[in-house]
Amino acid sequence: MFYEVTPLRRNARRLRPEQWPQPEFGYITMATWRPGETSLLRTARVATLYTNVGLMRRPALVLIEPRIAYLPMDGEVWEGTQLESTEEGTKEVEQAWLVRPTKKDSPPLPPFDVKLWMEMRRASGDRPQPPVGKGWIKPERGRDGHGVSAR
Repeated sequence: MFYEVTPLRRNARRLRPEQWPQPEFGYITMATWRPGETSLLRTARVATLYTNVGLMRRPALVLIEPRIAYLPMDGEVWEGTQLESTEEGTKEVEQAWLVRPTKKDSPPLPPFDVKLWMEMRRASGDRPQPPVGKGWIKPERGRDGHGVSAR
């Protein structure tokens, strides 16, 4: 499938919508990187956006351990990390993508309406959810201090 992908962070810092770069267009593939095959020292799931350059396909963007964070109106926000080269070496930094499906030969999608999405989130009462798996569900206790007896 063909996608329009807009990076939402630069140097691990969130960008304001007016700072967002022009979207990249291409195909997204999911793969598993294994230690020894790449610069990562661990196994990781990786999403790669490939764009067409002439007759060749080249990787334009790479997102390590992608997960869907939000589902805005006509797309998804994926969060993960990306590799960045620094003077000290290679490090992983946070990254987020706005991923919107499109067709290969269709006209460009209209710009993403951030204000409308924020209004919809506010109106729905969408608040950040605590992560799944925090704490345990405690069983009810009966009078004898053990689990509730079946009747």
